[in-house]
Amino acid sequence: MKKSLIIYLINFFVITACAQESKSINSDAVNWIPYLTKNGDYIYVDKNLKQQINTSFAYAQKFTETGYAIVSDKNRKDAVIDSYGNIIIDYTEESISLNTINNLTLIKKELEYDKKMPVWKWDWNIMGGDIKKSQTYKKTEILVLETNQLILSEDVPYDEEDFNIGYYSFDGNHILMNDNLYEIKNNKFKKLKSNIDRALDKGRYIPTSSEKFNIHDIKTKKPILADLVETKKIEVALNKQLFVLDSINQDRYAPDVPKLLQNLQTKEIYIYPEYDKAFPKEIKNVSAEQLAFLKDVSLVYSVNNSPYFILGRFNYDHSVWAYDWLYIDQEGNVLDKINVKDFFILDRVGYLVWPDKHMILPKNEIKKYNKIGKISSVYNNENLYIINTCNEQNGEKKGLWNIKTNRWELEPIYSSIQSLDSKNNIYALKKEKTEAYILFNLKTLKQIGDKSYDFIYSNGFAHIKKPNNEDLYFYIDIKTGKEYRD
Repeated sequence: MKKSLIIYLINFFVITACAQESKSINSDAVNWIPYLTKNGDYIYVDKNLKQQINTSFAYAQKFTETGYAIVSDKNRKDAVIDSYGNIIIDYTEESISLNTINNLTLIKKELEYDKKMPVWKWDWNIMGGDIKKSQTYKKTEILVLETNQLILSEDVPYDEEDFNIGYYSFDGNHILMNDNLYEIKNNKFKKLKSNIDRALDKGRYIPTSSEKFNIHDIKTKKPILADLVETKKIEVALNKQLFVLDSINQDRYAPDVPKLLQNLQTKEIYIYPEYDKAFPKEIKNVSAEQLAFLKDVSLVYSVNNSPYFILGRFNYDHSVWAYDWLYIDQEGNVLDKINVKDFFILDRVGYLVWPDKHMILPKNEIKKYNKIGKISSVYNNENLYIINTCNEQNGEKKGLWNIKTNRWELEPIYSSIQSLDSKNNIYALKKEKTEAYILFNLKTLKQIGDKSYDFIYSNGFAHIKKPNNEDLYFYIDIKTGKEYRD
């Protein structure tokens, strides 16, 4: 016990001292690139290929905006260096990842190991005669690199909960990470609440509950909506009679937070995904056709930052899985169309359910294809959609459609389209499944460079396989096609 304490204190002071030495970082480091040399190791260079750190590594990642990077040795052990090449976290068997927030660096260290179990937890294989006396565990720690503040320390079985350093930011000082709400003040993380199931917009969130749910705001201690309960139906007045929308928003697996929450006192119902407004208690001016539609509604969504709700009726006549749509505003008016931006309904694998192909493509384009398949929006560009098509001539292909100009930016002749930089219109394209990716500038409609790659990530990390089947991993400048390798 004393030995462990001494080792901990030594490590604490070493890491703290290193962190203090690295407070004055080189701000240019965020622009340095790991360069693959002919020897198979990596050095850090600037845009002009001038070496910046006089050390080479078996592998190296880009620097964070706070001036730290993960490097690896030939034994595949990770370490963390600062912008002067100093080792801040020594090479370790633990896997390491970094993230930044508010000019602070979050570091996650994770180690898998076999843990001997007590006899009552042994895995007895009666048929095989084998007894498994240990179980794989993972130990996870999350710290702030600059201050050495320990945010999380967990030791759990391998197949149980994962912990990470991804976070949802409510504002500049409040984040949700690993189901915990933190306030960041004076470079310190203060845990305000635990067991939060869902983050909402405008600083709101829903804590974990099994029966009654509350909606909280990060600025207030008391809930802004309390004692909400799950309901499976919506009761409204229609033509002075009670009308019930039931069998709606049903999932194969029950979500942690129900998609319909009702206040038992006011009878108001708040709807997924943001639970930001109550569904109207009366539906007005409904035609016979709209009434028939309402009777078969199975999907109800609330469109945040708008007065609208989306109603979906599954259309069994379609050759592909699809819905028909109707809309209601907060006043109960039924609408055939609405105009909203940056709102999507996605299926479980991230493809669009709403808006659907009929809202995105004109009829003459739809008729050209035997099938319009999965559709996905381009991140940070509300006008562009990657659309799967199928016809007898080309088979299954993807294209890039511009809903504003009503034309194909990229004709559907590609097996894969990946948006790497939507701001600068840079894409990775692959025509056939057996081919490699090329870089393409959508603005100039020209290929970037003359090389192709097995994969390219948005940060420029790429892979190719040499004729001798050797794997090469290196970085490229996706704007110019410049490769950082010998």
